[in-house]
Amino acid sequence: MDSNALHLINRSSFGPKLDWIEVGNNSHIIQNLNVAQKWLFDSLEVYEPLVDSDCLDLSAEQKKEYFRLKNQDPTEAMVADWLAKMVGDNNNLREVSALFWHHHIPCTKGNDRFRHSRLLLELYRKYSLEDLRTLLIKVSENPAMMYMLDGHHSHKSNPNENFPRELLELYTLGSNNFSTKDVKEVARAYTGRRFDHYNYPYKMFVDMAAFDNGEKIIFGKKGKWSGNDVIDLILDQPDTSKHITKSALIFFLGKIPKRDVLDKCSKIYFESGYNFKELLKSIFLSSWFYEDEYKMNKVKTPVELLVGFQRKTGLRCNGIKTTNYFLKSCGQRLFYPPNISGWPYGNGWLYGEALVNRVFLPEAYLQIANRNHSRSTLIYKLTSRVNRNDLRGIRYIADCTFDKNHFLKVIADSGVYASYWINGLNKDGNDLVSIFRNPKHQYS
Repeated sequence: MDSNALHLINRSSFGPKLDWIEVGNNSHIIQNLNVAQKWLFDSLEVYEPLVDSDCLDLSAEQKKEYFRLKNQDPTEAMVADWLAKMVGDNNNLREVSALFWHHHIPCTKGNDRFRHSRLLLELYRKYSLEDLRTLLIKVSENPAMMYMLDGHHSHKSNPNENFPRELLELYTLGSNNFSTKDVKEVARAYTGRRFDHYNYPYKMFVDMAAFDNGEKIIFGKKGKWSGNDVIDLILDQPDTSKHITKSALIFFLGKIPKRDVLDKCSKIYFESGYNFKELLKSIFLSSWFYEDEYKMNKVKTPVELLVGFQRKTGLRCNGIKTTNYFLKSCGQRLFYPPNISGWPYGNGWLYGEALVNRVFLPEAYLQIANRNHSRSTLIYKLTSRVNRNDLRGIRYIADCTFDKNHFLKVIADSGVYASYWINGLNKDGNDLVSIFRNPKHQYS
């Protein structure tokens, strides 16, 4: 295997799948970097909305339980469906990019939280690789965003500054690249926005009686600007490209980039009309991306940890609760950002109880796989000791499935160590427990 090709697939597609080791099953992708680079951008699938995981290999009774739990918490079901797609797809560049936007433009809340979040997720997925202008316009019109930052109450007599401030500081320009006056004027441009509370997909409309149609001065330019005009004014600022490029580089590189790398990638992103796929090409097709300092240095997010774990071992988390328990225990409940700034990065994930769960949960999931009597087995009682108070609260519908014999056979036939396949370490032995407890497992 080509270590550079593995590095690329780890960062761009949550890692290779177990069957890729076998000849004829996409093994060519991880054998040659040039092939992997071409495959990554030539095999992108056309966007399709996420569908329910009713295609899971579940019995009729298990499917009944699945949909019962889905009705209890449809947002958790949506998260489980999204991760199931990440695990199952070959080329995950769209989903990885959507996860980046979920981090960069975090959002939660809504009086119809599941449907609002579902709309937001599809925006991340549909426009993740396309132009920034469309994505920003769609996000600004999303009911979850409007509800979270009170945009649907903004009136010309009392402009609300919440969304305008976050739009400028967090999502586009970055701090110190705009003035307080700009925030106030942008707030005027976003007055009058409302959304249909009753008819899905809750389209945004402008109440002209509440909209401030007067002249505004934004970034020194005068005009009767509306919200969409503001987006165009923001995109005219090179600082927007620098801010988003820096955020993307941190996400994909695992560290704050060097100044020359940032400047080069930012220029490409700006000149492409803010096309995110072009930015990713500038990263993944570069020579510097494959330097040692960018290998095995990125702390995996809980999503990357769980998805990569399943792809490389063949284990599957079949249940809604199984998937979401892992994420929440490791510190990332999707669509519930810890604050308006979003999720941590790097060593910010490696603290406290979340770190303990990151180390021990993969092992626990391997041990509980394929069990039929979750609460009465000795293995269940033993694995409960990983986190006595929380692990006993897991409710499994289909549990995990894992064919250990098949995994070991594929690894043995390939001539590589399991430790190299999973963690990039050239260590003898196929002891999965020691592999997952190795600190290197937290990095990609």
